[in-house]
Formats: sequence, structure tokens, C-alpha cells
Amino acid sequence: MPIVKIEMLAGRDAATKERIAVEITDVIARNTGAEPAHIYVMFSDVAPGDWAVAGRLFAPPPAPSGTER
Repeated sequence: MPIVKIEMLAGRDAATKERIAVEITDVIARNTGAEPAHIYVMFSDVAPGDWAVAGRLFAPPPAPSGTER
């Protein structure tokens, strides 16, 4: 039972994720002989402010609101 975990920046809609899942499932089934019904694809959306590359966040943290005491 292959399990594929995909982490990517948040913002993609369900239709896009479904297309990705179909393609990934096809590749895994073709190359392993696993039945598609037993191939799991899991998506984790990561906020741009929680993901960094080369020490830089994809999105800067939110500015302080000035309402904290």
C-alpha cells in the first residue's frame, strides 16, 4: 500500500490536487504493480510564512498589529 505525501505551498484548489493525485497514482501503479485503490496520496498545505528556502520565508511574517499589550 504505497502512501505518497506531498507538501506544497497553500493555495491550490481541490481540482488541481485531484489532477495531481490522478497522475501520481498512475505513475505509482504503473511502476510498482500496486492497485490504484491501494495507493494513497496525502496533501499538506503549508502557509508561505511557514516555509523558507535559503533562509528566506516565501512570505514575510505579518506586521505587528499594535494591539498586543
